[in-house]
Formats: sequence, structure tokens, C-alpha cells
Amino acid sequence: MINRFFGALESLVTGFNKILVLIASLMMAGLMMIVCVDLTLRYFFNSPLLWGTEVTEILLLYITFLGMAWVFRENGHVVIDVFTGQISGRKKKVFNGISYFLVGIVAAVLIYYGFYTTLDHFRRGVFNPTVIETPIALIIIVIPIGSLPLFLEVLIKIRKLFITQ
Repeated sequence: MINRFFGALESLVTGFNKILVLIASLMMAGLMMIVCVDLTLRYFFNSPLLWGTEVTEILLLYITFLGMAWVFRENGHVVIDVFTGQISGRKKKVFNGISYFLVGIVAAVLIYYGFYTTLDHFRRGVFNPTVIETPIALIIIVIPIGSLPLFLEVLIKIRKLFITQ
């Protein structure tokens, strides 16, 4: 029963991560186009995009949070292997477990406070005082949305680390 649940959860999270990474990839392509157009307009025509910097900042936030669960799953994040390179066996498993646990705590905090803060900003109608006046809630909603699959990936990795091996 538990094995089926975690198998279904892993399939669901994997599919969701693929969608998020696809969206993040498209955003990265858009980001590159905006920067190239902005630079061209700025240096050749002395007329930069007024909204270019703001959209670039928002896209960088979205790309980061939409891709972080996939990066965690693929072990593509930056690690300091000074400690892990020196240990093996059970100690390495415990060290990885502690690391996953800490990532899970951070993800849970980001989910909770991210949703709370997003809802608060939405209810109060807070806008970013810039050229396009983007609602803050639309900017920060990506934090809990991207942190949820990260938290689920942590659960899957912890289970694989301690149960299936």
C-alpha cells in the first residue's frame, strides 16, 4: 500500500516537475530575447525597454523556483563535498538524511509562509511601484508553488535513502 502510494507520488511529482522545467525553459528563452532586444535598443538607439529590467527580475525568480525541485531530484545543486567525499556507508547515508531533512524544513517554511504572504498581498491589493505595476502576489506565488514539489522530492529521497536500500 505504502509502496504504491510513493510510486504514484513519484510519478506525479516527476510529471509536474517536467511541466515546471518546460515553463522555466521557455521563460529562460524569453529572458534571453528580452535582454538582447533591450541591449540592442539601449546601445544602438538610446531607447531601452522601460519594463525590461522588471520583467527580467521576475523571470529570474520564476526560473529559480520552477526548476529547483528538478535540480534537487537530479542532484544538480551545488554541494560542498569536503565532508561527503571523506565518509562512506552508513555515515554517508545519515549525513544525506540530515541534509534532506534540512532541505525539507526549508521547503515547508517556504510553502507555508509563501502561501500566507501571497494571500495577504492579494487581499490587500499590493502592487510593485514600477512601470508595469505588477501585483506582488503574482510575483511571489511562484515561491510556494516551486517549493511544494521540492518538499515532495525530499520525502521521496528520504524514503529511498532509508527504506528501499
